[in-house]
Amino acid sequence: MKPIITLLFVTFAQLAFAQTQFCQDIIFPTLNTSLYQGVYYSELKWEDRKKITVAFLNGDPYLHSKVKKYVGEWSIYGNVPFEFVPGPQADIRITFNKGGSWSLIGKQSSEFSVDLNSGRTISGQSGPSMNYGWFDKNTTEQEFKRTILHEFGHALGLLHEHLSPLSGIKWNKPKVYAHYMQVQNWSKEEVDKNVLNKYSVTQTNGEYDPQSIMHYPVNKAFTLDGYEVGWNYNLSAGDKKTIASLYPFTTTTTTTTATPAQRYRITGLAYGDSIWSLTMSKVKSNYTEAWRTRTYFPEAEIQEFWDKDYYISNLSYGKGLWALVMSTGTGFSDQVWRTDGDFPADDIKELWGEGYYVNSVNYGDEQWALVMSKGTKYTHQIWRSRPTFPQNEINEFWAQGYHVTNLTYGNGLWALVMSKNAGYDMQVWRTRNHYPKDEIQEFWEKGYHITSLNYGNGLWALVMSKGTGYGQQSWRTRTNFPNAEIDELWRK
Repeated sequence: MKPIITLLFVTFAQLAFAQTQFCQDIIFPTLNTSLYQGVYYSELKWEDRKKITVAFLNGDPYLHSKVKKYVGEWSIYGNVPFEFVPGPQADIRITFNKGGSWSLIGKQSSEFSVDLNSGRTISGQSGPSMNYGWFDKNTTEQEFKRTILHEFGHALGLLHEHLSPLSGIKWNKPKVYAHYMQVQNWSKEEVDKNVLNKYSVTQTNGEYDPQSIMHYPVNKAFTLDGYEVGWNYNLSAGDKKTIASLYPFTTTTTTTTATPAQRYRITGLAYGDSIWSLTMSKVKSNYTEAWRTRTYFPEAEIQEFWDKDYYISNLSYGKGLWALVMSTGTGFSDQVWRTDGDFPADDIKELWGEGYYVNSVNYGDEQWALVMSKGTKYTHQIWRSRPTFPQNEINEFWAQGYHVTNLTYGNGLWALVMSKNAGYDMQVWRTRNHYPKDEIQEFWEKGYHITSLNYGNGLWALVMSKGTGYGQQSWRTRTNFPNAEIDELWRK
């Protein structure tokens, strides 16, 4: 099927509230109406996608950062992992050309582009599939959020909620006709088509949601009964339900009773030199484990799993994604996190004073992410940050009974955390300018296990330890996030 998509410049300012801006309506001249379910088009959902790539074709880093900040909210409630990549080839291609804001619907974003001169589609990815027409340095955070969530709703297959056949909006048609004949020079038929006629739907989800991010404001001056809808700046409960139904999470959580048999759990994730590095180890303790990847810092996901008595066991960043692993069975009794553009030295000192110990510090998306927990087995910790690999500091504190428990690189610094009572008997480290698979095998054969593996400043930094309590250990490297490999090892 190759539908022709026409972008009609629809100004809803007077229809809703004065001086407002809305996305331009997207009209499919020929549609199979049996494919509509509620106000999304089911045939155009993204099928079995491990990621949906997004590229910016123009615009500045400030505007790019706003899209990255807000788009990920859809990924909290639906399995829609967005990955930002260099342009121009991507599933969703964004421009910031002055004028209207709009998006193609669902997976047609990957198949078609918009000819900005004619407003019609052309095959392939030679142009944008989405545009933001009024963003600049003066745009408010509310407007960024509202518009970005709305347009990405279209890109995921959602349509305008105010045109739902269940809306029951009683338009004052003479006023609507008069308004659009005056400001748009539209005929009665054009007003019917673009404003008044509801979607022709044979299947619905049975609900109309005036709080939906996909619903425009409605001014009571243009309805017969004074009905109005205000601004919607957030995803509604209905939006969350719809996206969860369209894109359900399926394989991101496993529950394993690990006695008497040992089972694999994630003990290391890192990104460097254009690859993801995954380490999984067999353990004996009972545990439940879940992972999520997000294009933004996963604050909401952390809280969601904290509420279920999970704790962060791994947090890393790479290729535009935060990778979060949360687990039960960690032994932790409380946990906090902090993010900061500067190395979080003051936060570490403050939280040490409250009985917390560092169990993760990483850098990504121009910020340091610190995780500290109570209930660890540590009795004392030190940290050091250095522009060069901290081999002297490691050797110095080894001699005092400390072991490396976190080693990472970011923003020009190696960040080292060493702890007493880490449970290790012996420890070694190696740095290599290539992935250290031979060194891993060498020390596996000597009874060591990987306890830290990260990349920075052109080096892979490997730390292996004895006394971990791990059984068999396995590693994988992949160019994309290794979700299939995680699922494979969880099943073993």
